[in-house]
Amino acid sequence: MLRDVIDGLKLVADGIQSIKTITEAIKSGKDYVKAQHPEVQSDLRAMVQELGKNLIVIKRASAVLTNFRFAISTDVQGLELARFNDYFIRSKEEEEHLRQHTEDLRTHCSKIREHAMAITGSAGASGFAKIFSLLGLHSPKREMELGEKLDKLAYEDFAVANSAGKMLECLEGALRDVQHALGNGGAMYPEKVPVAARLLGDYGAEFEPMEYRAVEAVEDIRKLVAELE
Repeated sequence: MLRDVIDGLKLVADGIQSIKTITEAIKSGKDYVKAQHPEVQSDLRAMVQELGKNLIVIKRASAVLTNFRFAISTDVQGLELARFNDYFIRSKEEEEHLRQHTEDLRTHCSKIREHAMAITGSAGASGFAKIFSLLGLHSPKREMELGEKLDKLAYEDFAVANSAGKMLECLEGALRDVQHALGNGGAMYPEKVPVAARLLGDYGAEFEPMEYRAVEAVEDIRKLVAELE
């Protein structure tokens, strides 16, 4: 299961990186837009905000796993088991809440396309490339590369909808694996807490970089949105 989760998190990382690449390109051209194309600034800012909503789901999903730690001690009364069980139940509620947000991301995808239409009159890869042309990048090849990335992000079968959904799948699998390490058949055993704690630590080492990347990207987007005011 750990290998499956690691592979899934690589897809999440790809989604985050695509959003960061788009954000950095827009940031590099924001002053040019303000001077040469102020009429598109509002839609550009709104489009960036939509991209950021995906990252918030990823950040919150990762925090569900990284916020729990076992206390390794002699636990004859099974207090750590009860604490994990309560946390596991609450995590399922948070997962469901976040999963509803991933459904909302399909709406965000369509909003990104709407803003692209408002800016360039097209919501395909060539239309998105025009956005980066308006940013003054002066590189048709680079503009098309970024246009294709944004095109993928703007459709629900790619990163905006899928990276958050994949993160939730990884979270569910990791917590279930830790639960199974504590016992099976509906039982959990205090003597298995150290094994489960080590497994949770292994998962945490994979989730934390995603969380840091998402937090960093969210902050970058927040600053960029403010600069596009």
